[in-house]
Amino acid sequence: MSEPIPLYETKIIEDWIDYNGHLYDGYYAVLFARAVDELLIKVGLDGPTREATRRTVYTMETHVRFLREIKLGERVAIAALVLEIDSKRARIFLEMHRDGILSATSEQLLMSIDQSGEVPKAAPWLEPTAAVLAQLQRQHAAIPVPDAAGRGIVIRR
Repeated sequence: MSEPIPLYETKIIEDWIDYNGHLYDGYYAVLFARAVDELLIKVGLDGPTREATRRTVYTMETHVRFLREIKLGERVAIAALVLEIDSKRARIFLEMHRDGILSATSEQLLMSIDQSGEVPKAAPWLEPTAAVLAQLQRQHAAIPVPDAAGRGIVIRR
């Protein structure tokens, strides 16, 4: 059975701790961004490829949920599911675990970008990247879509 792709692990350092004694909310976004950087490598968009092809990825939208406190010295691991792709976009769902406990999630919409012109513009995925993304999407289709995927922010009454 398929599972989310392990992408990034780190130990929480003192500089990332807020006045409440836990991981500052902005650093959740930083850690999720680092995981996306690792995903780019796995799908064939590493630094040298991005430089040679002038192709990259922009994050068009992100939604972070904070589920459990994360404190100084704890280790976190981030893994991702590829939920949907089309010719230029990928919707991914990242999960951050602390000691095996789901502690945060981030759903993101990524866009393939061509930076070769004067103005960056959306462009189809490079063929090797499209193939890897499609393979991951097929593998991840066997995993139930997380309940939190596709949800916006609402105040429940």
